Amino acid sequence: MKEGNKSPVKTAYTIFMVIFYLCISVLLVFTPIFENVNIIIRIIMGILFFLYGLFRGYRVWKGL
Repeated sequence: MKEGNKSPVKTAYTIFMVIFYLCISVLLVFTPIFENVNIIIRIIMGILFFLYGLFRGYRVWKGL
């Protein structure tokens, strides 16, 4: 199946997940919500979530 033939629902879901990953990365690094987790682990996880969100966002943008 070609990239351009995705359903609007699947594209909307993917965009929602991109926003979700980016928000989780901000919550991990900049808020005290996860204060019981070591700061180094939080920063590493935040960076990974942020990079994965950017990667998914790039794939959505490239597919549009």
